[in-house]
Amino acid sequence: MHNEPFCVSICELGIDNFYNRKRVKPSGCLEYCFPCAGGWCIPRIGSIVPEAVMLLVSPAGCGRHGAITSIQKGYKNRLFFLHMSESDIVNGQHLDKIFAATANILAEVDPRPKAMMICASCIDDLLGSDYEAIAEELERKHNIPIKACHMDPIAMEGSKPPVRTIQQAIYDFIPRVSKKDNAINIIGSFPPLDKDSEFKKIMSAAGIEKIRHIAECSTLEEFYQMGCSSYNIVIKPRGLMAAEYMKKRLDIPFCYAPAAYSIETINRTYKKLEEFLGMKLDTDRYSEKARQVIDRHYATLGPLTVVVGEIIENDSTYELARALIEYGFKVPYIIANRILDIDLEHINWLKTHAPDIVVFTNAHPSMTDFLQNNLKVDIAIGMDAAYFFPHAKPIPLRLDTQLYGYKGIESLLELICQAFDNPQDIKKLMYGLEN
Repeated sequence: MHNEPFCVSICELGIDNFYNRKRVKPSGCLEYCFPCAGGWCIPRIGSIVPEAVMLLVSPAGCGRHGAITSIQKGYKNRLFFLHMSESDIVNGQHLDKIFAATANILAEVDPRPKAMMICASCIDDLLGSDYEAIAEELERKHNIPIKACHMDPIAMEGSKPPVRTIQQAIYDFIPRVSKKDNAINIIGSFPPLDKDSEFKKIMSAAGIEKIRHIAECSTLEEFYQMGCSSYNIVIKPRGLMAAEYMKKRLDIPFCYAPAAYSIETINRTYKKLEEFLGMKLDTDRYSEKARQVIDRHYATLGPLTVVVGEIIENDSTYELARALIEYGFKVPYIIANRILDIDLEHINWLKTHAPDIVVFTNAHPSMTDFLQNNLKVDIAIGMDAAYFFPHAKPIPLRLDTQLYGYKGIESLLELICQAFDNPQDIKKLMYGLEN
């Protein structure tokens, strides 16, 4: 005997008064944290600032995930912790300790960090602690740029979730410049664009001199050069807040061109970029090649059944589900909780072309019993989908790689083929044991 997992029809999503339009899970119930939420925690995101360190101020338990990830991903020497006790929380003494901890870090770390982030946790946000004022005082005292950021999952369902505010804090390091070059910044993704993407070739042929991404900057000075770019292209919704801020503070206009897997969506994205940049982009041959790749792989794979999860690198579960159906595959299930503004177009398309899709939320408490349903599909895309459908061939489609454009279609289909030729162990993937 077990509880039936909470689910809804795709046709119920996005309509007025459907629970919280931004979430599938009804409000007012507990949230289930499934054990595969991924490795891009706030400290890891902050670690992409070159030649910088982070001090996380929190209760001991809050820093555990960040500490383990820092060991796994190789940035443990740049992440420091200041644990607060219950008495600290009551009397606020931990705020005074930040000054001594910062001085100690800057004195002991060799080479001396050229920048620093001070990260607050939920408790200080609830207390109203002013970390921005603390960062400004530390910046004056130590003569290096120091910015405040927040690791506050309590804000996840608000208008300023931590995954967005951390990016604004990161790009706040960039100084304002008067001279611009004919370059583009890629904003929103943590890794740079996949090296095989046609994007760079198309932009270079159109006259763009350089494409910049923070993860490709090895020094702080190189990172500062992003302020010289004339354009920002936002490829993930989590980068929109930072792009708005950069437009206001650095005078860099932006275009929202999210990563996608549907040929029609990618076609529209490049047309949008043409209008934004004011230049012709030669994409026809890449689009035609992508169509041929889809036909070739479908002839080999046939009408597979696929479940699509939420922890995927393009951030739009519904767009990916649409693309897979356009390829000829079947998508009977979706695992997701968020409903982003960009999802509504694709949800409406799915209502018309695949009205039988069942949507499970990965965050509802009833999902603790989900595995007992023993639902079967051929392929599970995303770590959450793979966890809930353990008999399917898993395709992590992790946030450590950023596929983009028509080449992303080919890469996705190759991953599906590899899943059959060399299936991966979901438990090893979840716990980082695949190597």
